Amino acid sequence: MTVEDLPEIDVDSRPELLVLVGEGGGGPAGWAMVLPGGDFWMIRNATRSMVHGSSLSTLTGFWATVLGCEVGRPRLAEPSAGDGVRG
Repeated sequence: MTVEDLPEIDVDSRPELLVLVGEGGGGPAGWAMVLPGGDFWMIRNATRSMVHGSSLSTLTGFWATVLGCEVGRPRLAEPSAGDGVRG
């Protein structure tokens, strides 16, 4: 089963997904789900831990400073020229 196999369910609002990226690159340092009410849940990859916070400013200010990372919205990277499907 994959996520695509699950049914869609109507809701009034949905959370936003954010990514935490360290200065050295190397992929995401973690992920955060910001709930419609403003609370967030952050998942740190290195420690496999989950942290709850009460505001987006806590995530982008305090936690970004503590973890030395940037917080932003994820965007899929464009594949490099050699990674495409060959026909």
